[in-house]
Amino acid sequence: MTNSDKMSDSRLPMNMNEMSPHALESAISTIGNSPVALVNLLWFRETPQYPEGFVGGKPTAQAAYFEGYAQAFREIAKELGVTSELLYAGNRVAGLLTDAGDDWDQIVVVRYARLADLKLIMDTDAYRTKAAPHRLAAVENWRFFATKQFA
Repeated sequence: MTNSDKMSDSRLPMNMNEMSPHALESAISTIGNSPVALVNLLWFRETPQYPEGFVGGKPTAQAAYFEGYAQAFREIAKELGVTSELLYAGNRVAGLLTDAGDDWDQIVVVRYARLADLKLIMDTDAYRTKAAPHRLAAVENWRFFATKQFA
C-alpha cells in the first residue's frame, strides 16, 4: 500500500504536514524553559513535490528531508547559536500495537534546551526559504509531539 493509498482510507487520520504558530506558542507556554524532546512521525511522499522554480531540490523524499531540510535547519540553528541533540532517527519496522493510520516511514527524536529555540529557528526568513520548502516537498503526513521528562 502506498502512502497515497494509506491516506485515502477514511479510517486514517487527516493528512498533516504544517504546524500552526498557535500550536507551537501554546506548547512553549505549557512547557516553559525546560528541556524538551520532540518526536517526529514521518510519512514521506513517493517523490518530492517542490514549488515551481525551487532551486536545489533533491531526487527523493528522504533526501529532501535529511539532506535538504535537516541540513538547512542545522545551518540556521548554528547561525542563531541554537543547539540540539539527535536522540534517535530510524525506520519503523513493525507495528506491535497499531491502527491502520500508524504506518509511519520514519521516526526522529531531537532534544532542545527549550522549545522556544525551535520557534526562534522557524521564525527566520532563512527557515521559510531554505529549510521549509524541503520539508514540505518531502513529507506527506507528519505528527509532531513535544515531550518533557518526568519531574
